[in-house]
Amino acid sequence: MSFDTTPIDSKPAARIEGLDLSQPLEPAVYRALGQTLSNCPVLVFHGQDLDATAFHDFTRGFGPLQEHVLHKYRHAEYPGLSWLTNVAADESVDEFGVRRATTWHSDSSYTAAPPALGILHAYETPPTGGGTLFIDMGAVFDRLAPALQTRLRGLIGLHRHGAGPGSEMYDNSLSDDQAENHRDVFHPAVTRHPDSGRAILYVNETHTHKFEGMTKTDSIALVNDLVAQAVQPDAIYHHQWTPGDVLIWDERSTIHRGEGDYTPTERRIMLRAIVDQISIRE
Repeated sequence: MSFDTTPIDSKPAARIEGLDLSQPLEPAVYRALGQTLSNCPVLVFHGQDLDATAFHDFTRGFGPLQEHVLHKYRHAEYPGLSWLTNVAADESVDEFGVRRATTWHSDSSYTAAPPALGILHAYETPPTGGGTLFIDMGAVFDRLAPALQTRLRGLIGLHRHGAGPGSEMYDNSLSDDQAENHRDVFHPAVTRHPDSGRAILYVNETHTHKFEGMTKTDSIALVNDLVAQAVQPDAIYHHQWTPGDVLIWDERSTIHRGEGDYTPTERRIMLRAIVDQISIRE
């Protein structure tokens, strides 16, 4: 089983055609998709139709799934899946669901072993707005001034859920007894992609709140400066969702955010999976 890959303009994304993700895929296909992601960190599939079981089976083919930190959004039958939605259980508007994930972040960077992949499948989408934006942080690092690159290679970032300068929307979203609410984890500001070996700027405005050896004020100023340098319009892949879309992105080399610009009463319902590590079963 093969597929076609078409780069999307000069953006860090490619369209994948020729696969029906509701059907079982051979391990070789998963490996080929993983190899494609190491060079192009966002893969776009149109016209897919996966119920929760099929979506779980497809995403689980890449490796074990991470249960989402926000318990209320976990899928009842498949805790490795979570809802990204603005519709509450009683069909009212979920106000937090509207503004959730609308600042730049890398999913679960506040964990000691951040995940490999993020995957979203759209079921209902607003007629306008409600897109998702992605940035390749390897490309961001490449275009930083050499002196700043050298400085960053020596820095360790402190990450905690919703503790960064752009994270006010996450106030009180965790239970008091959740470790993520109280614990810092430490990641180098510059990492290496495990497949390509490329240098990656591993900083985001939602969860990175300090650097070792720096004051809080100076740390926040540096985070804000790096994000400002990253979010250049010509570097952003903007995905405008339609029902049936599936996106896979490399969590190790990108940051993303929801656009959050749609009318809150317009329904936006998606299922999300986070792949802990790529471990393709034969």
